[in-house]
Amino acid sequence: TYTIKLKFTSILRKTMKLGWFCVILGGILEIFWVSGLKYSTSLLAYIITGILVFCSFSLMIIATKKIEVSIAYAVFVGIGAAGVALSEIVVFGASTSPLQLTFIALLILSVIGLKLASKENDKQDLKVIQEFSHDLGIDTIAQKLETLESSQTKKDSK
Repeated sequence: TYTIKLKFTSILRKTMKLGWFCVILGGILEIFWVSGLKYSTSLLAYIITGILVFCSFSLMIIATKKIEVSIAYAVFVGIGAAGVALSEIVVFGASTSPLQLTFIALLILSVIGLKLASKENDKQDLKVIQEFSHDLGIDTIAQKLETLESSQTKKDSK
């Protein structure tokens, strides 16, 4: 039973990591496609921008299946907004003020804060999933499998 619970918990953690990977990569792709909307001048550039939009939103859809949608969306949009603002300043030489930089930094800190706060939700989600697996009888099935496995091991050792 303990082994199955550990495997289940491990799979859940990997799933959540995949969700965060998708949110972050989707947010990074958003930076590129938003810039592509502004700076594209050829059909090929618009096609690449369209592909980036598709990939970005596909990653976001995957992420919302793995982690809480409100947190995922806020982080996704925050990465995109801060990234676009910074790329406009750094890459394209847009003028900026100290107040704009302050708010960009605040946005980045807010995204980080949401990610850190979601760890508390992850712990609560694990507890709910464990209770749910108990209610579904996964614990009972795991015990029966272990019993069968141990009896098979005893037969094999004879």
